[in-house]
Amino acid sequence: MKIKWEKRYPRTQWPKKWHGLSMTEMKVYQPYVNRIKPGICGSYATAALIHYFIQKQYNHSLNIADLIKILEPMIEYRYPYKGTLPWDLKAGINQLLPKEIPYQARYHLISNPIVLEQLSNENPLPVIVGTARILGNHYGNHWVLVYAYGYNNEGKLFYRAYDNHGRIGAVIPASQTFAAVWLEAVQHEQK
Repeated sequence: MKIKWEKRYPRTQWPKKWHGLSMTEMKVYQPYVNRIKPGICGSYATAALIHYFIQKQYNHSLNIADLIKILEPMIEYRYPYKGTLPWDLKAGINQLLPKEIPYQARYHLISNPIVLEQLSNENPLPVIVGTARILGNHYGNHWVLVYAYGYNNEGKLFYRAYDNHGRIGAVIPASQTFAAVWLEAVQHEQK
């Protein structure tokens, strides 16, 4: 169902320059396509984030298919309501990560300040971002893994993402998204 204010932007209106991570780094996620109905996009996006993080921070590769299976009950069925909300992803990530890893998931209900901050860091990490049908996004209510951002000629902010539908170069207007979930280093108190 198309909403009358849904807007798709042709390639000519996309940013020419992207900031953040390379699409090449996301290639490993392209085969992971969410074919379950209703979808478990939160688990796919979270598995990709955790895989990327562990690979970069600890030089260890996890099995992505196993991560999806482990995360599905932690995220998709955590609470007795339909759909997946940002706190579901946060709770699933924090439950999965061992205490020895000094990172924890956080969420914010507006994506753009988080995406810009996280992808502008010296060692950027991708950010899970929610799209919203009510904001006119053609994906509807969906979770993607954003790894780059850019502004088009009119100054409109766009994200480049792994969409867990087989595309690693999906281009999404930031104005059609809502929440962000990301990993942040935590300082442990010294005794």
